[in-house]
Amino acid sequence: MSDQKKLPEHLENFIAETPWTFAKTYARTWPHEYIVREKVDAGLFDELAAHIENHGYESHFYETKRNYFDYGGNAYWHMDNIINRCPGTCTFPNRQNEGREFPWPAGPWRLSLRFLEAVRAAVIMFADKTRKGCRTPYISHLFATCAIALENGAGEDEAIAALLHDAIEDIEDKPKVKAVVGLFGPEVLRIVEECSDADTFPKPPWRDRKERYIARLAEADASVLLVSAADKLHNARAIAADLRRHGPPVWERFSVGRDEQLWYYRELVDLFRKRLTGRPALVDELESAVSEIERERD
Repeated sequence: MSDQKKLPEHLENFIAETPWTFAKTYARTWPHEYIVREKVDAGLFDELAAHIENHGYESHFYETKRNYFDYGGNAYWHMDNIINRCPGTCTFPNRQNEGREFPWPAGPWRLSLRFLEAVRAAVIMFADKTRKGCRTPYISHLFATCAIALENGAGEDEAIAALLHDAIEDIEDKPKVKAVVGLFGPEVLRIVEECSDADTFPKPPWRDRKERYIARLAEADASVLLVSAADKLHNARAIAADLRRHGPPVWERFSVGRDEQLWYYRELVDLFRKRLTGRPALVDELESAVSEIERERD
């Protein structure tokens, strides 16, 4: 740890007199505040940043290392044009000493904090929802869809879209949920919108929605097709498993019967076979699950 040299009085005054903005992004996991260089006295900002870098101590800021400087019960750290601060008890060393921090990975993160925030958003938005006809938390489907997408080569945008793929379709407050999905970037929002068969409440009639969805997928790109196929594969597997356990009464959970459902899944298999040419194994798995549903139909 470097020498924690006392702050000059003019920097103490700068800290005291400058309005700090509360960072809402990590409000629950790591509450902190920040100032932006462009919105404060740039000279004093640079002096404070230099003091933190020259007289602070090195520790983690999530996956990256930063220099921290303790002052007035807060820990300060500098990131490009931003200076952050948080209560000293919330810093990584304190969280680690109190058993509130996970072991730190030695290598680079495969998925960023944006993915972590998407998991949190999905868990919160679907906290009160269950799968059709059972008590299984709905989040299980979102995690499974994301896992299938990742196992088939999804990048971070596609993985996040897989986590959030039902948000626009199933959450009633459409403007708010679109705004939340949009926080993860325009590509995530685009994929989720393309994977939604309805963006109104109540939803249009089932057959109309599905026909329009299939027509839209016929023009969709590989990212949309990957997330959609991952979603449909998990749904088909779940239906097949439930039919093995419970038999034909499973179909009573759905708004339409087994013949309509099987029409829909067969149309999707044919479409993915033609359009998702880069991932034949994923399409094979979907076809296998749909074939199992067909064998269980009687």
